[in-house]
Amino acid sequence: MNINELERLTGITKQNIRFYEKKALLHPNRNPENNYREYSEEDVATLKTIKLLRKLDFSLEDIHSVLSAEIPLHTLLEQHLGELQSRKQKLQSCIDICHDLLLTDVAKIDVEKTLEKMDRIEQNGGMFMSIIKDYKKYAAAQHKRGFSFQPDTMVMNSGEFLEALFLYANENNQNLEIIKEGMYPVFLLDGVEYKAQRIFGRFGATIQCTMTHPEESGDADISEKRKMFYRLVSGPYMLVLIVFLFMAIDRQSIVWASVAALYIFPYLIWLVLMLPKNR
Repeated sequence: MNINELERLTGITKQNIRFYEKKALLHPNRNPENNYREYSEEDVATLKTIKLLRKLDFSLEDIHSVLSAEIPLHTLLEQHLGELQSRKQKLQSCIDICHDLLLTDVAKIDVEKTLEKMDRIEQNGGMFMSIIKDYKKYAAAQHKRGFSFQPDTMVMNSGEFLEALFLYANENNQNLEIIKEGMYPVFLLDGVEYKAQRIFGRFGATIQCTMTHPEESGDADISEKRKMFYRLVSGPYMLVLIVFLFMAIDRQSIVWASVAALYIFPYLIWLVLMLPKNR
């Protein structure tokens, strides 16, 4: 197809198509007889991908990394999302300040105090995003340190143990490499070394896998105070409080509501006091 057809199919102007070609984002074939560009369905798909990523405010460099498969799309999406959230926080502070200034007499505007207020808003927003980012890293590290699953068999010998590990890896699209066989095998899962053991419970066998070197799980740069806060927020205490709250709502009971309030409010106050101010 020619460039006019390509423009019609993608909604991208000829000028932009030429621009993307110059930036090496699009590589059309050329007719050997007349040297004219000939565009394919693959070029249509590539241009629609570029159009989507540009609407998401991706840079041309990042789009090139996606199209050339240098960096996984999910990796760039996580990075880009963090940048957008940071920009959103800054924009929100500007919106809030503009609202305040509209209600203030121009002659009475205190520029120094306004700048200080904007700095506080941005700093608080940055701290919040830092806490969220660290929590994601902490949660990923916790899962990386250890996990368990229930195999299809009772795992009565090393052969069944290996079969269960390979089945788990296949179901989760992970690469498995056995280092040591037996009833306490050692293996690599996506390059991370684990040791495993079999445990019996009321529902049968469970395989527990523990990271051999937990210090390499990826959260070493998070402060111990912040880690303690994350453990409390995601631990059983919060679950108990939520159960109390739902029982109070479901039963519409003053007694249950009182119990919920008795436990929840002091805990929430304590959590706020424990909120980490820095790393």
